[in-house]
Amino acid sequence: MAVATPTPFLSGLDTRSDVSRWSDSIWNAAKSGDFAAVEAGLKEVPESQAHAESKRLRDSIAARAEHLNEDTVVREAGRAEALAELKTAFDKDEVTKALTAAVKLQTLSDDWTAALALPEIAALITRAEAFETVAQDAGDWLVAQEILIRLRTLYEESGNAVALRGYDEKLDEVNKRIGLLAQYAPHEFWALREAYAKRFDPTKPFPAFNEAFAGDWKESLDGISRGMLTAALTIAANKHVSCGGWEPLVSGGLDAVRVLATTPTLKENFAGLVDAEKTAAFVEAIEKSRALLASMDRAAVGKPQYLAALRDVLAANAVGPQFPDTAIYREFGDGALEELSQRFEDDYTQIIWPDQVRRFQQMIKGDFVGVGINIRHDDRRDIQVLNPLEGSPASRSGVKSDDRIIAVDGKSTVGWTLNKAVDSITGPAGKPVVLSVRREGVESPIDLELIREQIKIRSVNGWWKKALDERGAPVWDWYIAPEAGIGYLRLTSFNDDSFDDFMIAVRQMRKERTLNGLILDLRHNPGGLLTSAVQFSNVFIENGKIVAGQDREHRQVWEMMAEPQRAFLKDLPLVVLVNQGSASASEIVSGALKAHDRAVVIGERSFGKGSVQSVEDCSDQRAGAQIKLTTNYYLLPPGPGET
Repeated sequence: MAVATPTPFLSGLDTRSDVSRWSDSIWNAAKSGDFAAVEAGLKEVPESQAHAESKRLRDSIAARAEHLNEDTVVREAGRAEALAELKTAFDKDEVTKALTAAVKLQTLSDDWTAALALPEIAALITRAEAFETVAQDAGDWLVAQEILIRLRTLYEESGNAVALRGYDEKLDEVNKRIGLLAQYAPHEFWALREAYAKRFDPTKPFPAFNEAFAGDWKESLDGISRGMLTAALTIAANKHVSCGGWEPLVSGGLDAVRVLATTPTLKENFAGLVDAEKTAAFVEAIEKSRALLASMDRAAVGKPQYLAALRDVLAANAVGPQFPDTAIYREFGDGALEELSQRFEDDYTQIIWPDQVRRFQQMIKGDFVGVGINIRHDDRRDIQVLNPLEGSPASRSGVKSDDRIIAVDGKSTVGWTLNKAVDSITGPAGKPVVLSVRREGVESPIDLELIREQIKIRSVNGWWKKALDERGAPVWDWYIAPEAGIGYLRLTSFNDDSFDDFMIAVRQMRKERTLNGLILDLRHNPGGLLTSAVQFSNVFIENGKIVAGQDREHRQVWEMMAEPQRAFLKDLPLVVLVNQGSASASEIVSGALKAHDRAVVIGERSFGKGSVQSVEDCSDQRAGAQIKLTTNYYLLPPGPGET
């Protein structure tokens, strides 16, 4: 990376003691991206007896320099420690521990690619790849997954696209098989998890399988129909931004059904897999359809070929392993859209099947009745709390991030689907529910009684939580530098209420004191509604284009312009913080502000989504379903000096 020559900072500044001109110079250098000039300017803070902020500013800059020096020392010590851990684990043949240490060593290094060339890491990679192959051959999918995740992490920022793609492909295959086991073979998956847990701590008891929920896998197939699948794929073929048509959808669908048929441990609930001869004939029929597809020109593959392929698969299944037709429909549909992800780097298009519709709508609307926690399955399929929402019953009762919910009202959650967990935890407002959680560092489970209530997902947070009000909602200190009048606001998503909550926060800031500048923190903000992103951009931008949409043929099909009467904060100095977790609407806001020279954008490279999704209905008479589809790419206006 080329280093810019530092800009001379206001010759004679020390004689004029012009703090405001010095401040403008720093600000303009930062806005233009000349951070070498910023660093140079920070070493030339003007002396000013007349300006009360001068000494405080010099003290802050001195403290920053001291912290940077301390950080260098800590990083060097951390690298040495990580290398020692790597060597020790390698000598003991503890590959996963060694990989964890290697990732730590690389993260603490200034040059991540150079770290891969260290002989210790190179030798470890060779050994890890061999271990991963053995694990796959043994059907030890969780071990294979763990190794591949760590190998992929090592190469993620290395610039070695070939190696990264290879690990991605292997990991995708492993994840598919794990997902199938988790969904359709709960006993087998429980046994896999138990073996994985005993590998790390043979003495620790593992929860028994809950037989009461052995049939929950059927829930994911309820309401699915051939018409629903066909409607979803027709929309994708006709409207997806890639112009990919039917060929990738049919190819991906067939591949997914092949993986289903070649995962023998699914025989737990799909008894037909026991007959190896019938299963082989089914796989052969899939391969025949796949070969026919491959022999055709991609543009010639259309809906008739899809209908024929699906018909042939269903016919072969009927005389073969006899999977439920609904399982074929779901796997075909998910595989079809997964192929769009693989070919066109679109991780956002998906079918919202009947069992997923309710949770999807809750996520979009941002309010529901419950206890206020975000949950997911962790790698072991435990119910993991991602975070309790501020002011919710969960946060008031002491639920913490990374807690594992092991029981709800005394019923074990082992083997539960997320839908089962959501249905059990949510319920009528005012009614209690008891969550039993396992917490890192605490020996015994913790029982917490929570009272369900209407939950609002708050997306606007301040610098410091001063207190909780009578309902447990946070009372924020909005100023990061009160003396200078610099406010701070962290935005966690762009939902229906985000902009209104933001404006309420701004009014609160201005009631307290003069607001001279604002830091808008969009780190780890995955995005949300396009309309909300435009509102946030427009409040700072007075005129011009905020964002435009480009269709599959690269034509601009819509644009959203700033409205001058909505630019309430057009003159407020603004800094925007971003990182790799800033995506979608976050990138629109930060990109538009940067393009209009309205903010200094600081941080890491953002996620790079660049696309817009719409939601369309693909329900039938039996059940509701939707497809979330990438239909446009968004285009930001050119920045200063760009065309």
